Amino acid sequence: MNILIACDSFKDALAAVEVCSAIERGLTLANPSFKTRIFPLADGGEGVKDVLDFHLGLETKTVEVHNPLFRKIKACYSLVDSYLLTVDSKGVLQCAPTQMSTDNCQPKTAFIEMAQAAGLQLLKTEERNPLKTTTFGVGEIILDAIKHGAKQIIIGIGGSATNDLGIGMAAALGWKFLDKNKKELIPIGENLIYVETIIPPNKNLLEKVDFEVMCDVNNPLLGKSGAAHTYAKQKGASAEEILALEEGAKQLLSAITKSSLGRRFSVIEKTLGAGAAGGFGFGCLHFLNAKIKSGITTIMDLTDFDKQVAWADIIFTGEGQIDSQTAQGKLISGIISRSQNKSVIALCGSLNLRPKNLTDLGLKAVFPINPKITSLSEALKNTAENLEMTAFNIARLLVMGDKR
Repeated sequence: MNILIACDSFKDALAAVEVCSAIERGLTLANPSFKTRIFPLADGGEGVKDVLDFHLGLETKTVEVHNPLFRKIKACYSLVDSYLLTVDSKGVLQCAPTQMSTDNCQPKTAFIEMAQAAGLQLLKTEERNPLKTTTFGVGEIILDAIKHGAKQIIIGIGGSATNDLGIGMAAALGWKFLDKNKKELIPIGENLIYVETIIPPNKNLLEKVDFEVMCDVNNPLLGKSGAAHTYAKQKGASAEEILALEEGAKQLLSAITKSSLGRRFSVIEKTLGAGAAGGFGFGCLHFLNAKIKSGITTIMDLTDFDKQVAWADIIFTGEGQIDSQTAQGKLISGIISRSQNKSVIALCGSLNLRPKNLTDLGLKAVFPINPKITSLSEALKNTAENLEMTAFNIARLLVMGDKR
């Protein structure tokens, strides 16, 4: 039996390649005759850099930036000398490294993972508060990529500790955000409500750079399914703070409109994905003039995922939590859409869907990995062991099925 193991990271516990490796150990312990291939994936959020480096062997650049609380850290991004961009017969973007010089070839493409500078995992639990955090460091990575000649920049967004709508990133790129007294504001979530005037940079460093955003969700900027109401709680915000962030987003939109920046933003705020990563999707649309792409689709195209699926008899996948967001453009739904009718089995840390939801999603079966009631910290600590044990038990069932 050929088994493809294509998993996301388990947040705060294991990177995607470690998740895949733990599952592989369990499968091969149960039946050494299984042929397995690990194929770590990401849907645009945290871990996307490691996944692309694993598959494509890209050059890594390291740069000193500011983390979500303005502490200096080292962040990494990936750079490739050229990337051939083509569109297939179905209109799907296809990308492949190339050394050829053609009209379609973009010199220097940078792949940036926003979580490297603005990720939730960079902060201790007690430090997490989206009113106090910033995406400033992401802007610093963008500046470094441009310095090294990047003409196309692809940003994976997700896993952030922020809800600043990208004003931190914009501030690093030269934008200024002023209050009613013309005083420059620190670009953090709680200051959105005070933005009255927005001043663009004197020199547009981004003029000849194309930006694409890999996004794993479809949330708009505002409302009950928007940035603050959907994500701010898991980043440490209280109910009152969520409302404050929502009002702050509305105020920023008002300031943008008054600033007469020559574009219509009523459409952008409603764009699917604008609410991703604490409104960072909106910030990329607005400040970078970026295009939003499906994160998992882009990564599967880049890594030739379909070829691996054709080899496999069955696919194992997994992510930390399977819930209502799983069907909204996240990794598992992307894998199912490209599964070529192969059975897909998922492992997860927690499961919050009913059987009908799982059937509608297209999963053959889902297995939560935690064997007993325990604290979150203990569950995270034992993730690798629990993945291995769960995969072992599933494999035993597969062996029984083969004997029948």
